Amino acid sequence: MPYFPFSQSIAASATALPLSTWSYRFPPKLSLFELMLNATAAGIVMNLTTGAESIVQADSPVSSGGTAGVLPARLSTEPIVDMVSPGEELVLSLRNTTAGALTVNGIAILTYK
Repeated sequence: MPYFPFSQSIAASATALPLSTWSYRFPPKLSLFELMLNATAAGIVMNLTTGAESIVQADSPVSSGGTAGVLPARLSTEPIVDMVSPGEELVLSLRNTTAGALTVNGIAILTYK
């Protein structure tokens, strides 16, 4: 079960692609993909695609209220879930719409089927 925790600071008006460094961004097998995110303040928007499908509508807000470096927990964060086929690229785009740096915390999990 590949697991990818991340905490990334995003500068004002900048974009981040945190899954681009994950060695499982192209799943080798049919998998259930789960993603949990939070941000330190309001102002982060996201887009999530798996293969050719947009799983989360572009510029959807990321939940705020997180603390920098503290990963989201299942008890307080609703995961985004999708079934992905082998070889589909997982692309998470995060954009800061504010005038100051914000931190995004997240966990990506693949469960092979």
